[in-house]
Formats: sequence, C-alpha cells, structure tokens
Amino acid sequence: MSIEPEYQPIYKRARDLQYQFHDALGDSNHPMAHTMRQEVQHLVDDIEMHKNPRDLENRIKAIQHQVLEVQSQGNRIMNYEHTNYLHHNYEQMRRDLRRFSNYS
Repeated sequence: MSIEPEYQPIYKRARDLQYQFHDALGDSNHPMAHTMRQEVQHLVDDIEMHKNPRDLENRIKAIQHQVLEVQSQGNRIMNYEHTNYLHHNYEQMRRDLRRFSNYS
C-alpha cells in the first residue's frame, strides 16, 4: 500500500509511537492495555487508508483519553513518564493533522 506524501510523516510517527507504546506497557494482559493496543493499531490502519484528518484526529483523541485514564488510575499498565510522553506526542500529531490540505 502506498502512503500519500502528505500522510507519510504522520504515518511514520504513528508507527514509531505504536512501537514505543508496546515497549512502555507494563501489564500487557490488562483489559485496558488490550483496548489501547487496538486503538493504536486502528490509527495506523486509518492513516494507511488515507482517512480524513478529522477522523484521524478523533482516533487520536480517543487514544489520548485512554492514556490519561491510565495515568489517573496509577495502575500497572504504564508509568507516568510514558503516559505523559505519549499524550504529548499524540497532541503534536493532532496539531500536524490540522495543517493538512484536506482538513475540513
């Protein structure tokens, strides 16, 4: 599958964050970890399909919400530094999406 030039940087960042997310997981058997893994994969898939940037942004918002939920619960899924890092990077992705020519 070919990624459009405008989508390539965001695709690369999504893949990098996906790998970092997997590395940061503590309790990977926790149901929330499973849900988050699915959302992160769906984001990569959506970018591959060149979905509308607003749809991608909504997917990122869902991921960010889950990250903040994990952070507030202080559970074993992921430590604070990792959740903070991921939330910040997904926020940057949202800002980048708003600059897409087809953002409407």
